[in-house]
Amino acid sequence: MKKLTLILVAMLISSIVQIPLSSAATDNARITGIEISGKQGTIIWGTYEIKIEYGDGFVTYQVSGVINPKTAPSGTKVCKIKNDNERLKSGDDCDSSDVEFWVQAYYASSSKKMYVNLGSPLTEEESLTMDEGDSENFPQYSTKIKVVSVDDEDNEVKVEVTLPDGSKKSETIEEGDYETFDAKAGDYTYKYFVKVEVTNIKDSNTAKLKIYFPKYPALKLEVKSSGAETEQPEEVQGTLELIYNDILYSGEILTIKTNGTVAYKLKLNSVGYYSSFSVFDKNNKPIKTFTVKEGSGYQLSQVPIRVEIPPNSVDLTYNRIKVRLYGPQGSEVQPIIREANIKVELSISTTKILLDRDELIVFVNVENQGRGKAFDVNVAAPIPNGFELRSGIGTWNLKMLDAFTKMPVLVYTLKPTQVGSYKLGPVNVQYYNEAGEKKVIKSNTINQIIVYGLPKLSLVGEAFNGTWSTYVHTQEKTVKLKFTVSAEGKDAKYEFIKNATIKLLLPDSLDGETELFVGDVKAGETKTLESEYAILKPDNAIISAMLVYQDPLGNWHEENFGNLVIVNSLPPAVEIKEVKVYPSPEELPQYVNSTLAELDNKTRGLLAEKLKNISVSYLPPEKGINWWPILTILFLIASAVLAYSYMDLKSKYEKALKELGRRKRKPGGLPKKEEALKPEEKATEEAQS
Repeated sequence: MKKLTLILVAMLISSIVQIPLSSAATDNARITGIEISGKQGTIIWGTYEIKIEYGDGFVTYQVSGVINPKTAPSGTKVCKIKNDNERLKSGDDCDSSDVEFWVQAYYASSSKKMYVNLGSPLTEEESLTMDEGDSENFPQYSTKIKVVSVDDEDNEVKVEVTLPDGSKKSETIEEGDYETFDAKAGDYTYKYFVKVEVTNIKDSNTAKLKIYFPKYPALKLEVKSSGAETEQPEEVQGTLELIYNDILYSGEILTIKTNGTVAYKLKLNSVGYYSSFSVFDKNNKPIKTFTVKEGSGYQLSQVPIRVEIPPNSVDLTYNRIKVRLYGPQGSEVQPIIREANIKVELSISTTKILLDRDELIVFVNVENQGRGKAFDVNVAAPIPNGFELRSGIGTWNLKMLDAFTKMPVLVYTLKPTQVGSYKLGPVNVQYYNEAGEKKVIKSNTINQIIVYGLPKLSLVGEAFNGTWSTYVHTQEKTVKLKFTVSAEGKDAKYEFIKNATIKLLLPDSLDGETELFVGDVKAGETKTLESEYAILKPDNAIISAMLVYQDPLGNWHEENFGNLVIVNSLPPAVEIKEVKVYPSPEELPQYVNSTLAELDNKTRGLLAEKLKNISVSYLPPEKGINWWPILTILFLIASAVLAYSYMDLKSKYEKALKELGRRKRKPGGLPKKEEALKPEEKATEEAQS
């Protein structure tokens, strides 16, 4: 009964060993039936080395080129994602379109073997329209597809596929159907390596085909079962001492000397969760090849050498591990001189900056991409003409730059001092390699850094009223305004503004265009714009403006210009005063009389009394006639008349006497009485006349 039970268990296990695959079998090309004796082994598939180890119901996968291993339950699909060198994925993540290949392992304790399947998703390589007899080569897959015949009556196409090993296989495929073709992969079969689908038969000669290949089409396949050496190290032969405790890269050889003579050589073949080593004698004859698991060691029985790999020391990115090598007392390891590979990259925040506004940030990246170390690293940063160091320092020093490491990014700031076009670089890096040799490396050069500037801008406004002026007085219905933009600078090539616009701030008494497009203005250039505006109402209108423009880098700016021009459209001023008008002297009596007539008796009497009191002081006093002035005047008049008469008579008398004196005397007696009276009568008559 016990034997029967064991048989049933074995049958059950063997049925389970055939790991369940996806129902969509033709969506993946696959390699099945891989057996590995024991709980660990290595599969070399194309360029990848896949290490598999089982323990306590879980399988750990380590794929070369992927940093982190993956542990999953036994029978779980684990996949490598294309372009992902950080980690492997498992389960449902392996159904995504970016899967490159997958691996699936199951351990059967009854047979003490692991059973492994490999696979890769099929992807459409090409869609072809082929005539009967046509063939198409796919050199990347070492495959050729040929259309042997097209039968449009039976809706089928016969195709012949030449596989990578040179074998040819033919299949007849109906329209809308497909066939798959297997290829050899080492000692195994890569199933569904080629998938040919007939999508359409156009006529008796032409058909449309779709051709599919796996994303990972590698046909090189080698399976290794791990030996017992890594599980059960043998006893140490003699006393060993630590002779090497450092990094070792894949492909490097450690030379072990005893008493100054080469005794053995240890080569690191590959790096992984299980790393492979080979030991040679002094004549380079192979002694032993073995693997060492990370975190464990291996003692060779043939030679007194022990190799250990400390935990967490496997670096798949740079294909290196840390190795502890033990050898006979007095032995030593010949140093490996590795060359540093210093790369310097110079970069800047921008290639175009604005004077007095922006600063240039410079970045210097120094990286050692080599396996060797660099010592006494000195970095000298350049400062071009037209710039000054704003912050940071111009030189940096580092005692040692390890392999595959970077210096912290070196940053410094430059401030431009003038406009123009400048070059920056190169950065000089000086260091010593592991052999003590001095090396100088130069960075790239930034060939063009342009420093722009903003010219000094001015805006002048004027109005026209016979002549242009910043102030005008007008009674017209319209007024013409002129605005002049000037840019003051030294270099028109680098100092300018773009897309300038004058935005006028008009009072509500004026109407017209409020935005005047100026365009580009270079240093030393002046642009004038004129426009006519309607005067809507009298006002003392003050016109201001805002100049909006872009700097050479495209940033927008605004500048305000107030009180550019004044347009006074108010009429001349008229001063109105209240002036009391009094009646003239001729009108005064009538005015007083009419005023008194309009008043009541009491008021009239009071006002009349006041007027009387005023006028009485201007009236002459009431007295008798004063005759003395009159008599005096009459006396004076009479005296004047008498005096005049006297003088006249006297004159006449004297004249008469003269005439009488000229007459001759007649002898004898007195003149006759008549003759004597004649002169006197004549004189009296003349006086009366």
